[in-house]
Amino acid sequence: MSLLKRFAFWLPVLTVIHYMFEVLWNPVKDIVFAFDPLLAKIFWMLNSGGFLYDDEHFKILFLGFLVHFLLWFIYGLIIDYMINLIFRQNEKARQE
Repeated sequence: MSLLKRFAFWLPVLTVIHYMFEVLWNPVKDIVFAFDPLLAKIFWMLNSGGFLYDDEHFKILFLGFLVHFLLWFIYGLIIDYMINLIFRQNEKARQE
């Protein structure tokens, strides 16, 4: 499968685009936590020193961006793997 057809490529790209919008227009509330409850739990567990999220200005810091990027990359790998399994099963069924 080519790189442009993989979720492991496009989900991190969407993460970067999201943060570019956040840096340029500075939204009041970060909507990512509403869509990804696992990310919210990870942030609140790891954010004891305030290194991932700035509560005062409602901004995700650079280390938080890296956590978000890696998590969505892992989501993409899992989705790609599941799609690959489905296509393999379909090919086996056709051959029989």
